[in-house]
Amino acid sequence: MHTSGGGPFGKGICMKNLNEIADAVHALAWEKGWHSNDESEDAFVERACNNLHDEVSELHEAWRNNQLHEFCDKAGQMVEHGLPALTCIEEEFADIIIRVLDNCRKLDVDILKAVIAKHEFNKLRAMRHGGKRS
Repeated sequence: MHTSGGGPFGKGICMKNLNEIADAVHALAWEKGWHSNDESEDAFVERACNNLHDEVSELHEAWRNNQLHEFCDKAGQMVEHGLPALTCIEEEFADIIIRVLDNCRKLDVDILKAVIAKHEFNKLRAMRHGGKRS
């Protein structure tokens, strides 16, 4: 268990698992207007996939421009608010994870159970999952 000293999850909040983090990021997404009650599941999944693709593309673009380990464009604002400055790679991976966790909550996915089950299954698979190149 990790105890946060503050920051986006609040002072002294213990983040025990992915589902608790998912709850926190999902609540913030609602608060910031990223969800609505009138969106169908199909529309949400389409939008979620597109947004996730955008975040992966931003990571790729940072790599393409040799900026992975440079401070992200929000680093100055983060420091002004007492947060650590993030590099592009840190920010984009965080954005990907935040979007995935938010989507899991919206769709009632127990991501902790899913990650554990998939990790255990992957232990049973052949090297490179049967010789895949990538």
